[in-house]
Amino acid sequence: MVRKLCVFPNDSLLSYYKKGEIKERYFNPKNWFDEVHVVSLFDEEIETHYVKTLAGTADLVIHKFGKANLTNYKGYERRVTDILKEIKPDLIRSYNPLVQGWIAAKCAKNLDIPLVVSLHTNYEQQRLELKKERYLQYLKLSYAAKTIEPFVFKNADAVICVYKFIIPYAEKMGAKNIHLIYNKVDLDKFSPTEKELVNKKPTIISVGRLIDQKNHRYLIEAVKDLDVQLIIIGDGPNYNSLTEFAARISVNNKVQFIRRVPNEELVKYYRSAIIYAQPMENLGGIPMPVLEAMACGLPIVMSKREHGQSEDIDDSIYFVENDPKEFARAFSQIISDTTMQKSLRNNVLNRIRAMGGEQMENKELSVYQQLVEPQSK
Repeated sequence: MVRKLCVFPNDSLLSYYKKGEIKERYFNPKNWFDEVHVVSLFDEEIETHYVKTLAGTADLVIHKFGKANLTNYKGYERRVTDILKEIKPDLIRSYNPLVQGWIAAKCAKNLDIPLVVSLHTNYEQQRLELKKERYLQYLKLSYAAKTIEPFVFKNADAVICVYKFIIPYAEKMGAKNIHLIYNKVDLDKFSPTEKELVNKKPTIISVGRLIDQKNHRYLIEAVKDLDVQLIIIGDGPNYNSLTEFAARISVNNKVQFIRRVPNEELVKYYRSAIIYAQPMENLGGIPMPVLEAMACGLPIVMSKREHGQSEDIDDSIYFVENDPKEFARAFSQIISDTTMQKSLRNNVLNRIRAMGGEQMENKELSVYQQLVEPQSK
């Protein structure tokens, strides 16, 4: 029996590749599927051989349809359905409940194929943020909340939330069979072994897209009066303003910006650091770099969560107010106190081992098996 999975990703695989986010078996837990078919609803896409590892040992096929959005998505239904009729997948997975989710749900319903929808953000929270700054996008997502999202959740056989804070949104939208499965971290790859990069000064690292909500400016301010090195890895709309800010406050000699590092090379940067820092504003969940840094044994300094939000890692994190002075105080305390360093290191390692990639991959596979195997009997 040849098992086939059809994936509707949240972004183009080209985008995954550019961000250095090509991860082994990301679409194929435990190599359970023999074929992985990706339905790409984007104008630009990458050649298959660059991203083959996403499918593990399975054959990877990318079906390119061009850009779909909230204004033209209905025209894609028949075209995608015809392709899926030929593929005959055992399961469909959509990585959002919007355009990709709607088309995936339509195909799943028409062809009687199990559908799994995964949620990587709280769209209700996202709408509130967009209402303040990008009203047109807010209106589009408000339309989706009334029409597209309820249809997707109604037709999803299982919903995977990658953070706890997303679950209330999924429940409110009528999702059933909800599973909490955190992003997978390969603990064999990300581990606290010998340093490959040696820095002269204590090094603080932060990895992620350079956007307003992540407040990297706070970290730049925090190191102004500290004898440390700050490494910021990531790209985004704030890249130029952040580099200019570092120069303006005369800390550009302490701050190193690296726009992109392939995921397989990130580990050596984590191992070179003494602290991982994650400022956040109105962003719930656990950014993937936080989990990777934990696996490398780095103490995590992170902005306090909003009231009512919590995740399984929280008992191992050093939380501070979202303020440059508070980050600076935490950095100084950890760097000067080796006993604290050791305690925080042990805490993060114990926590990440309990929720590592192996456990999450098994949970994801179990969801698939429960939906697929009864149909094959």
